Amino acid sequence: MNLENNGKINFLIGIYTPFSRALTGGIVAMHKLAYELADRGHNVYIFCEPEYPHPNIKVIPTTLNKEEEFLEWYNWEFFNYNISNTVAIYPQIGRGNPFNTEHVVRWILYDTQEDIENDYGVNDIYFNYVNFKTFRKVEHKQLTVLDYKFNDLYQTNFGKRKGFCHIIHKHTPPNGLDIFNNLNSVDLTNWKVNGAYDYLRDELNKYEYFLTYDQKSFYTLAAGLCGTKSIILNPGQQYEFTSNALTVDSDYNKNMTPTEYRLKNPAQMFGTAYGWDDIQWANNTIGMVKDHLVELEKLDKKSVDDFVKYWENKIL
Repeated sequence: MNLENNGKINFLIGIYTPFSRALTGGIVAMHKLAYELADRGHNVYIFCEPEYPHPNIKVIPTTLNKEEEFLEWYNWEFFNYNISNTVAIYPQIGRGNPFNTEHVVRWILYDTQEDIENDYGVNDIYFNYVNFKTFRKVEHKQLTVLDYKFNDLYQTNFGKRKGFCHIIHKHTPPNGLDIFNNLNSVDLTNWKVNGAYDYLRDELNKYEYFLTYDQKSFYTLAAGLCGTKSIILNPGQQYEFTSNALTVDSDYNKNMTPTEYRLKNPAQMFGTAYGWDDIQWANNTIGMVKDHLVELEKLDKKSVDDFVKYWENKIL
């Protein structure tokens, strides 16, 4: 397979997974980025069928070669490209440079792991999704692409609501389940298989509060669009599971105030309480969520424009 050489940039994006196989925030972001770059007139190549189809997106045939615990290895059809106009974009979990391109982007969709980051090239360009942490002290440019699901989720019942709901996610500590049980919180964790966004919207509209241990999560945005206030539990602590052991990330500031939290996480500006003592803020601002996210979407699109301009100036 020969990649285009038509005066446009070839963006090779390391996406191998459709939504039917895994529906995570990172995978959604990668698919959405493919669409946004294609929509700006450049050539985009990915390794599975696009979830946001566009004439400028082409699929390099790929097969799953091996799968082990949380790891997958793929084989793809051989392809040729013009090295001068081709940019590889890898998420932060991508090791090395399997596409062997000269121009490489590391899209920091979550805090990096040191052993993986050690495999990055010394000249790789870092673009950060928000303000995730890396071990290398290099410049981080901004690139944020989020599908806010306005059409799927913006249906709000501000009337008949009661109680709590939650989604068990990667930062939920073992004793978090006890807290959910003590509050009679309803578990929506299986929303993806129970009807996806339609189910999530209908269920969120039943409850007054959404509980989470995640400090940066699409779920708080989804809840806000449905009129459900979010409460972030154990503010200032971020939990990680490594080798089946629970650790607390000490780099998170346990003394961060709700105002400081919101300045660092603008998507959670309204409708979200940073701890139990902040609930009044969530109650007072829940009606401001959608308009705020509409404005953030405009900033996201500008970050894509700036990303494209950066590479146009560099290699065209």
